[in-house]
Amino acid sequence: MGWVVYEEATGRAQKYYKKESVAKRICTQHNQPRDYDWGYAYRPEARWIHCSYADYEGVLMGMQEPERKMWAFCRG
Repeated sequence: MGWVVYEEATGRAQKYYKKESVAKRICTQHNQPRDYDWGYAYRPEARWIHCSYADYEGVLMGMQEPERKMWAFCRG
């Protein structure tokens, strides 16, 4: 099973990763605002989060956070 990085607000998947550590790193890098020496400032437009693909199925079904937690609990 792999890990999905997706936009928190829309649920739109960005990419699939085989390792959780890589997905977590990508989310952290994307969500950090940065100011560069040459005057460019990076501000992310949308917050990215990661979860397992099995949990992402709940996002695809349109479940809200409390429903997803119950669904994940019932799956075991």
